[in-house]
Amino acid sequence: MVTNTNNRQPVTELGRLFAKLRAASASGKPSECLETMSGTTRQVEGLRSESLFSDLPLTIDEPVSFGGTGKAPNPAEVLLAALGASMEVTIRCYAEYMRISVESISVQLSAEMNTQGFFGTNADVRSGFPSIRAKVKIVSNEQSDVVLELFEIASRLCPVLDNVRHPTEVSLALDIVKSGEIDQQSC
Repeated sequence: MVTNTNNRQPVTELGRLFAKLRAASASGKPSECLETMSGTTRQVEGLRSESLFSDLPLTIDEPVSFGGTGKAPNPAEVLLAALGASMEVTIRCYAEYMRISVESISVQLSAEMNTQGFFGTNADVRSGFPSIRAKVKIVSNEQSDVVLELFEIASRLCPVLDNVRHPTEVSLALDIVKSGEIDQQSC
């Protein structure tokens, strides 16, 4: 853990909340520490999908060059956005918890996808990103070693980064419904 900040106590509302939740997690039973997340996506027009997670809508589309409307990010871009946002949240929570002054956090992300994988024209090319580049920018007047340790903690504990870095079991199921047998608004 961070050596330079061990004796600092959280003073912000977020820092105190994070400390309380972290303490509850440390003393709780594993089954009590599970946070279930769920939602739905539904293709609504062409390649545009509408998602609903935590009762909040999210639109995902494809660029015009790929047959979409280009009015929303594509699924791979949403993955990159989720990674960047999760890194920012993790850094902010630990900064507030450890009372490390951070003015701002941003993440610049880039990745290349080889279309041969998606189109199935080269079995040796994966359909997803072979690598992702992320440059985290933390604006802070703290000592460099303190900010570096904060970054290392976030790199180790960020949940979306963990899912991207390590294989995550995905269980797929199929529900085939004949046209007219279900309300089109349902999933």
